[in-house]
Amino acid sequence: MQFLKPATITALILGTFIGIGVDRYWQGHGGIQADLPDDETALKHARQHLDPEYVCPMHSEVVTKEPGRCPICGMELVKREPVANTEAAADSLPEVVVTPEFIHNFGVRTAQVTRGPVSRRIMALGRVSRMPQPRVTDLPPGLTGKVIAVSDKVIGESVDKGELLYSVDAPEWRSLQQAYLDALGEEEEDDQTRAKQLRQRLQSLGMTAAALARLEQYGQIEQTLDVHAPLSGTIIEWGAGNGELVQASTKVVTLGGVNRIPVIVSLFEGQGAWVDRGQRIDVRIPTMPGVEFEGQVDRTDREINFSTRTLPVYVGFSTADPRISYGMLVEVTIHAADRENVLQIPRDALIRTGEGSRVIVARGDGRFQPVAVVPGLESGEVIEVISGLEEGQEVVVSGQFLIDSESSLRADFQRMEAGADDL
Repeated sequence: MQFLKPATITALILGTFIGIGVDRYWQGHGGIQADLPDDETALKHARQHLDPEYVCPMHSEVVTKEPGRCPICGMELVKREPVANTEAAADSLPEVVVTPEFIHNFGVRTAQVTRGPVSRRIMALGRVSRMPQPRVTDLPPGLTGKVIAVSDKVIGESVDKGELLYSVDAPEWRSLQQAYLDALGEEEEDDQTRAKQLRQRLQSLGMTAAALARLEQYGQIEQTLDVHAPLSGTIIEWGAGNGELVQASTKVVTLGGVNRIPVIVSLFEGQGAWVDRGQRIDVRIPTMPGVEFEGQVDRTDREINFSTRTLPVYVGFSTADPRISYGMLVEVTIHAADRENVLQIPRDALIRTGEGSRVIVARGDGRFQPVAVVPGLESGEVIEVISGLEEGQEVVVSGQFLIDSESSLRADFQRMEAGADDL
């Protein structure tokens, strides 16, 4: 068992007698509020006679009792002068009234609560999940001759179906057309059979229906053999250039057919509400600077990965570029659908706390009221507001944290005063 020291016992006895004496003094003089007005409590009186506080306009956590400069940024401290407050509802923070000087010194700015569309672009990383079998088409001239013109498209560029790729000066091409005209002029059955065979031969070499009609009706012979793209694709290789002699089987140009490239994108779970099937996407590949592909969202997986907390989204794009390979890392931008007529505020206006979210509403004449809100989806610099505000109200977007702190402090004073009045 431990005993108190003599010095401790003496201090306890002295403290007890001092407390008794002070209590008898206040009782003899009418109590602690004897000299205060009837409508003013002791805490109200103490608050009104506190020494002024000086705050840094840029760092609200720097508060001193004396004027001077901020130790962080060196700015001149300004006097904090919230001059009054009104009574607030029991379930809300009190209203704060500030002077015009306060609004000017602290750069208090407001913005209006509006309605409008909310759109969003979601940027994420993905990977090529599978590579379809590449489709390659070689385009030889079919006849011996000399290349006299080639397309200005380079390797990697896309071509459309029917686009002219190159032209060849081939004497045999003109001879075939003349032989076809001669066979058409004969009435013998063998000549008609030969004419049919020659016509098929011209078509297989790429003669168009319009050119055949001109040849049959007017006898107009095509002087050069023009080779067009039989399908849309991308130029993979040029096997011959302008001025070169080519054989019938020379691969002058090789096209890659269009393939559907599937990509798996991992999104944060909060982004899943924006994504839906059919939305447009842009795909960029870091190893192919300057190249961009367009595709769409194929489907979404609504089951979130428990370990990574991500949501898989399956997208795809079409291309014939042979440089794309399995497992390649890609950057995907998803153009999420717009939401019309949504109540929204600037992102800077929202104050997030552990107890919820709120904004500072400007009531006019220097009066500001913290109001609890339920935020919705975020889109760029605006945030959807589900409840708590109405269109046309003004919210503070700069200086709101200092006003919010002042309102919280006043709420603490009111609770203390209420407790004192109950005593």
